[in-house]
Amino acid sequence: MKTIPIHLADRFDLSEYEKEPLHIPGLIQPHGILFVLKEENLEILQVSENVQDFFADTANNLIGKKLKDIFSTYHLKKIKQYIADQKLTHLKPFTIKVNKNHPIFNGIIHHSEGKFILELEQNFNEKKSEPIINYKLEQAVLNIRRGKDLIEVCQKIAQEVKKLTQFDRVLVYQFGFDGAGIVIAEEVSSGYESYLGLHYPHLDIPPQARRFYQENWLRLIPNVDYKPIPIIPNFCPETNQPLDLTHAILRSVSPCHQEYLKNMGVEASMSISLINERNLWGLVACHNYSPKYVDYGTRKACEFLGQFLSVEVRVRQEKELYQYQQQINSLQENLRQNLLNKPRFLGDLIKSNQEQLLNIFNTTGVAVCLGENITLIGKTPSKNTIKKFLKEFLIPEQKEVFHTDHLAQHFPLAKNFKEIASGILAISIFLMTTSYHIIWFRQEQTQTVNWAGDPQTIFELNEDGSAKLCPRNSFELWQETVIEKSLPWQQLEIEAARELRNFVLLAALEYSHFSQELLEQAAQKANAANQAKSQFLAKMSHELRTPLNAILGFTQIMSKDHSLSNKQKEYLDIINRSGEHLLSLINDVLEVSRIEAGKMSLNETSFDICHLIKSIREMFILKASNKGLELTIEQKDHLPYSVYGDQGKLRQIIFNLVGNAIKFTQKGYIIIRISREEISSLKDKIMLKIEVEDTGIGIAKEEQEAIFDPFKQAHPNDQSFQGTGLGLSISRQFARLMNGDLKVKSELNQGSIFTCEIPLAKIEQITDYSHPHSKQVIALEKDQQTYRILVVEDVQENQLLMIDILQSIGFEVRSANNGLEAISLWEEWYPHLIWMDMKMPIMSGYEAVKIIRKKEQQREDLISANPGISEHKPVIIIALTATAFNEEKESILAVGCNDFVRKPCREEMIFEKISQYLGVRYLYEEQQDILALNIAPSKKDVCDLKTIEQTIHLMPKIWIDQLYNYALSAREKQLSQLIKQIPPEYHLLTQYLTEMINNLAFEQIVNLVKKEEI
Repeated sequence: MKTIPIHLADRFDLSEYEKEPLHIPGLIQPHGILFVLKEENLEILQVSENVQDFFADTANNLIGKKLKDIFSTYHLKKIKQYIADQKLTHLKPFTIKVNKNHPIFNGIIHHSEGKFILELEQNFNEKKSEPIINYKLEQAVLNIRRGKDLIEVCQKIAQEVKKLTQFDRVLVYQFGFDGAGIVIAEEVSSGYESYLGLHYPHLDIPPQARRFYQENWLRLIPNVDYKPIPIIPNFCPETNQPLDLTHAILRSVSPCHQEYLKNMGVEASMSISLINERNLWGLVACHNYSPKYVDYGTRKACEFLGQFLSVEVRVRQEKELYQYQQQINSLQENLRQNLLNKPRFLGDLIKSNQEQLLNIFNTTGVAVCLGENITLIGKTPSKNTIKKFLKEFLIPEQKEVFHTDHLAQHFPLAKNFKEIASGILAISIFLMTTSYHIIWFRQEQTQTVNWAGDPQTIFELNEDGSAKLCPRNSFELWQETVIEKSLPWQQLEIEAARELRNFVLLAALEYSHFSQELLEQAAQKANAANQAKSQFLAKMSHELRTPLNAILGFTQIMSKDHSLSNKQKEYLDIINRSGEHLLSLINDVLEVSRIEAGKMSLNETSFDICHLIKSIREMFILKASNKGLELTIEQKDHLPYSVYGDQGKLRQIIFNLVGNAIKFTQKGYIIIRISREEISSLKDKIMLKIEVEDTGIGIAKEEQEAIFDPFKQAHPNDQSFQGTGLGLSISRQFARLMNGDLKVKSELNQGSIFTCEIPLAKIEQITDYSHPHSKQVIALEKDQQTYRILVVEDVQENQLLMIDILQSIGFEVRSANNGLEAISLWEEWYPHLIWMDMKMPIMSGYEAVKIIRKKEQQREDLISANPGISEHKPVIIIALTATAFNEEKESILAVGCNDFVRKPCREEMIFEKISQYLGVRYLYEEQQDILALNIAPSKKDVCDLKTIEQTIHLMPKIWIDQLYNYALSAREKQLSQLIKQIPPEYHLLTQYLTEMINNLAFEQIVNLVKKEEI
């Protein structure tokens, strides 16, 4: 056969190779036995052929028998107990013995497609080695923690894994963005050449293999030259399908991989996955040049070290990202302050911050292209060249963020200026006929890359001209000189550019020359301008809300996992709160723009005003408590049980006022006062008056009106009080939209009183207001039909989220990526309900709904003419959209949708809508209602620090000393043990300290103990 270069491989169809079904080999490795069992009665459906080496019967004779026929009552009970204890996800082995004449096995059971897979490996007296392994593991962790940087940590991991396993070679292999890898650390026995620094092409470990590593922490091949053992029968009798061995420890590997290892001279192999979040970051690869079996205890120790390194990688990256984010925030704050203080042309503004722009992205030049105006900073190509690049490549591509370290590959003319710009990072904004771009340039970095063998010779041509992957026969050092390429762009740099683009988009729209032209046109053609802004808002809303839908949704799903530690649950809470905060900031910006675009309207309903105020207080009580502030509610007058008005806008007004009060108050109190006045001219209305008083830093008299302007703040130079500057502007706009107003009285260093007055209608009873269900849905009630639900979503993360939520409680779910696929599935499957994303490629949700409704009508007409035809009820279609405008609901309903839900959508909303339209009944998890408040809370509340200070003084001195020391070193576990020692009558102290620990407020505990000592 003829070998072909890797760079020519794109001429051949390798899709079938990349789809090679590695998960269904029908074979296992010979160092164990595998059974496939029915869940309900443990009947043997399939078994590995080598079972006859340990049992008194052949594989064929065992098919159809039950485990009780071959195992003793004692061992069968152990297996059932193992399953009942739900240890299947932990893969902790149990010991089992066939009979006294055969060896002891380690047993593992896990699920696969509705069946149990039981795997047995011989136990070589591992318990005797457990103390030694645990000791080695403890020493390994201590040694690894001494690593100064990530490379040193990886090197120590390689050293410790080699100590534990005694493999001839242990190396740490990191994947790049393109799937290619590099050896970044290695520990090798004497006499073998080093692989350190060698590169490997991406097809050495193809995509489907990387997915296996991503789903399994460890893979062992004790003898590369093994003879695979067939599973009898090859197909499962119940499904007539091959067995999915994705998570099977004994799964046989691809023959291609076996040959690859043989060509390297490797006789035994073990791989430990390194996972960064949900992505495969790298591998710890262990090679031995003779067969080698690694016992289960040692493997679990190595797996733990791999998980430890995975966490360490993430922590180091987060630290680096945080430091980098601080630089980005500083740059954006400088730009924002400059815009606020002296609005000017964006190009000049960026030019004045050129040093920061170049340093942050490690570049030598940047071009700012605003329409026809181009500003060049540092070393860049000429203006004419940049214009040509924009016209011929960047604008036609229509990519909002584009990056490459090999520009000549995309734009051949770049070869002429490779010394200046071999790589670029560009952010682009496309508005009607004008586009804005900021382009960073990186110069050429000529370098020599060391490959483990020639990467150009990993394919062979078959006689028919097709290409196939061939394991390389040579791994000798092969060097390649790389030209016309720059240093690669790091992911954090790309994300920083994306974030900067969103800021520049707003700045360009508001302050650029083009924005001024839009405003001038708006004065003459208001309708056209409003439409343009609506389109912009719809796009912004979709782009910002869509990823948040996945973030908040998956966080909610993960938080239900009972296997998570308290620390992990706290981290999920932090992610969720941060996501909610980001969503509120997005809403602030969009709300202001909606008001300006004339798209704001009232959404009036019946609601309980007292419940509204209490719920807002609950949201802020802990935050106030953490700052040592007293947060109370004073009710001056009797309020009607229910009122009619826009609850959402009133909630946001109060939320903003209380949030600001806590933010700008360092000591003292915040009071929420509620009163009402009758409106003499209208008997059925009251004037609701809400005052929020604080003892904060106050506002100067000359600034008291300015704070209600967008992007204005009373203390713009104080970094501790930064925000968008939109909250008060939105709140006043909302109040005036509801025929009310919002005012302020304040003195510097004396505090402030914000007063909101809103007219509301009194009603006899609540008609459509209901408290949200406080219980979590966990399953469908029994004795219901099987509900089919179709999820139509082009963003894979959001699609996966919806599928996970729905399948987890028992719905039958299918998915489609666009409207065209949705129509096809609807005609074939007849779902009861469709969740339809409205903005998708190929065919939008709008078009798909129109076609479905048209075909339903045609079918209805056909049934009327021919009564014998089977009838299907019209499908329920609920629209999913990330639009900024509720007004879009009218157009969505007009095309035939039954309802409308805006992203990010909560799990509760999803279940509520399905129940509303299909009558589905759920089972709920038992929970306690956390909203049990009095309208006028006692002074001895959870935030009453005086009571807590008095209580802590009653505790033993040794207990107080331990509390101080543990809080000082943030030792949560020890603090929790101390809390358990508090007597029941001191419940306020218990509650306070628990809240402090849950919110990682260790400094608050330290200060409390210090105050007690004083």
